[in-house]
Amino acid sequence: MTVSPASSGTATLIVAMIMIIATGLLVGVGGAALLRRLREPVPPTAADEVTLADYRAKISYRMLATPRFALITGLLAAAGAAITVLTQPIAYWPAWFVFGVVAVLLAAIDARTTWLPGGLMMLGWVVTAIAALACLAEDPHRLHAAITIGSGVLVAAGGYLLLWLITGGRAIAFGDVRLMVLVGAVAGTLGWSGIYWSLLSGSVIGAVIGVLRLVSGRRGPFPYGPALVSGPYAATVLLSLLP
Repeated sequence: MTVSPASSGTATLIVAMIMIIATGLLVGVGGAALLRRLREPVPPTAADEVTLADYRAKISYRMLATPRFALITGLLAAAGAAITVLTQPIAYWPAWFVFGVVAVLLAAIDARTTWLPGGLMMLGWVVTAIAALACLAEDPHRLHAAITIGSGVLVAAGGYLLLWLITGGRAIAFGDVRLMVLVGAVAGTLGWSGIYWSLLSGSVIGAVIGVLRLVSGRRGPFPYGPALVSGPYAATVLLSLLP
């Protein structure tokens, strides 16, 4: 049976709408439920007083489970999903869907607490790997795509790991290094130029936010996660506009 272009377009539109709504609901409603159950980080046994003070000052995850937080994060996630369906081929929607749920929720948590929960991060790694395999199964150029996705992870996470080692953790936290696994994987679906623009965009956005914080007189830990996660979304918009 032959499927008409009109029927195919309608089906794609329906899937796109479902993805946008599902992403927003999972991050907003599902995220609030998850925040009530997330384990709080435990300081290491030999932690000094400065480290212990950081742990004591942390906002609990449970406190984030408010209607306002759920609404804002849900709308942001839905906006990211809208960018995805407008700019990306449907074969790569699974990877972007996972990124839009897990990475956006992680970025929102980081923005409020400056902490990235390890359990949610590890879950994101696993689901991202599954989603990437699903994307490759639908891509006729799967070998090239596998190379760019793998390279995206290596370049993004490896580069930030090197920065973390060189600066002794003063420039970025190790949670940011782990977050770059998710960023690099989805950036890799955009190809080599996508990796470049994703990392550059995230770094520039982070630098701008950092300067604005300094100008406003704000001090203390800087949540870098939101800037890093916004990088691939900025890159996909830029690439869609470039000739």
